[in-house]
Amino acid sequence: MGGAARKAGLAAILALLALPSSAPASGLGVHWERYLPDMPPVGGPQPHAVPGCRRAALTCIDREARHLARIQRRYGCDHRGVFATTYLELTRTLRAAVATRSVRFADRRYLFFEDALFADVYFNTLGAWSGGRPIAPAWRIALETARSGQVNAAQDMLLGINAHVQNDMPFVVAALGLTRRDGRSRKPDHDVVNDVLDAAYQRVIDAVRRRFDPVLDFTNPSWTNGDDVAGLEMVRGWREGVWRNAERLVAASDDAARAQVADQIQQNAAAWAEAIAAAPQPGYRATRDAYCAGVLAGA
Repeated sequence: MGGAARKAGLAAILALLALPSSAPASGLGVHWERYLPDMPPVGGPQPHAVPGCRRAALTCIDREARHLARIQRRYGCDHRGVFATTYLELTRTLRAAVATRSVRFADRRYLFFEDALFADVYFNTLGAWSGGRPIAPAWRIALETARSGQVNAAQDMLLGINAHVQNDMPFVVAALGLTRRDGRSRKPDHDVVNDVLDAAYQRVIDAVRRRFDPVLDFTNPSWTNGDDVAGLEMVRGWREGVWRNAERLVAASDDAARAQVADQIQQNAAAWAEAIAAAPQPGYRATRDAYCAGVLAGA
């Protein structure tokens, strides 16, 4: 996505923050992504055991949630904890949706493997960063920004979502395959996860606001759903791009072509990260950290 489109997406969110709305976020908008055609099947791998999920079952999501909760506790008021909290709340919402079947997946086995592998990429990224090893540019920007502490928690949250979705997810989807053995596309299951994100949105905002930053009362106020619509639509667009980039990775004719696609994926995610982090608030770290310390002291 070009720079103009990135700026337009961020400007739309800022503009919509001021728009009143009385309808719930999950009931707004059309799931346009479900009406887009797939590329012709190109074969590729099938789901398989991955770290943290040797046998596809709900316990795979349970393990992931426990690991995320440990990371959240370890970070405390460290700003890296914003995305860990975001990811934990999303995972808990997904777990409930799968357990109750409130969201229907055609292939739950694939979902368990995909979710576990996706989380493992995040865990490995944190380990690489702590060990001083290279990480993807979008993640480097997100983690450096968290370390500097001069942005608000909404930015930290978006930086983590951007890096994990736009940068990481195309490779995870490509690694586990785009089609079932009978040739049917897995995209409907990819798209239905957007329903889970809709359901989790307010839960995530509330958790981040309570623990890290009261500014979310202003950036994501309860009296308007304009921010809900803008944020969910942006992430929905990102996830559509995920699928298209996974198609490009799988369809690449050779290693050189695949490396070119991979580089384009990373550059796009990095450009989004730069745009999100481009509005620092010098001196705000002290306010955030004092607020979080008070919250944890009273917990």
